[in-house]
Amino acid sequence: MSKLFSRIGAATAALAATAALLVCWWLPTSAGAAQTVTLHTSFSPDKLGASTTIGFSFHIASTTNEMSAPLTSVSLSLPPGINYVKTTLGLAICQPAALLAKGLSGCSPNSRLGAGNAFVELPFGKESGYEIPDIQALMGPPHNGNIVVLFYAEGRKPVSAQLVFQGELLTGSEVLGGSLNTAVPLIPSVPNGPPVSIVSVQATIGPSHLTYYTHAHGRRVAFHPQGVSVPLSCPRGGFPFSASFTFLDGSSAVAKSVVPCPRRRR
Repeated sequence: MSKLFSRIGAATAALAATAALLVCWWLPTSAGAAQTVTLHTSFSPDKLGASTTIGFSFHIASTTNEMSAPLTSVSLSLPPGINYVKTTLGLAICQPAALLAKGLSGCSPNSRLGAGNAFVELPFGKESGYEIPDIQALMGPPHNGNIVVLFYAEGRKPVSAQLVFQGELLTGSEVLGGSLNTAVPLIPSVPNGPPVSIVSVQATIGPSHLTYYTHAHGRRVAFHPQGVSVPLSCPRGGFPFSASFTFLDGSSAVAKSVVPCPRRRR
């Protein structure tokens, strides 16, 4: 197992959007930190009580002229009242070993949870950055009864690596929001070289662009899964998200975003 996770790298944290993100506001890091982070969040569709896709993105910037420090963990806190009961996301479990051995073909389409992309910065060379255009989020084996999200990407040039890492989803309640807590292992820019730094991530968790399959009357039938549900009522000021970030240099950052209450139809 330790050998398996030694191959795990960090392309993003969190799960994958990539629909139009409704941004509301953000807070930078506390004074004296070496990095600042902005956070954007959205619901699609943005409708009370509806099954939705949660979209989120973040951007990391250095407070100096140097490259930002490598990211080591992200904890994304969700608004209270998100309903996980009726979701049909993750009907199949994807095993990390199968994902590493065969890529996405090693796991059922019914294990897909979302998708995204990332941009990383290299510590050397003429090119200042490198895009990882396709990152998939899949349902992993549960841990202590909690949902586990596997993130998968296969980097090629200039960064050549197969990336698999995981986040653990702690579900919330009507009073306390849930959180997706992700440890982000370091990925070397070259074998035994310095690690890359994550600059930005866009991701979604939800049924948007997902197709699942079932068998009915001897036929394979496609269908779209149901996502988590937006609460039936919106708190004053909108639905609050927050995220905490830690970095290899020991610094940390907190960013916040709010999805506004949907406009009432006349």
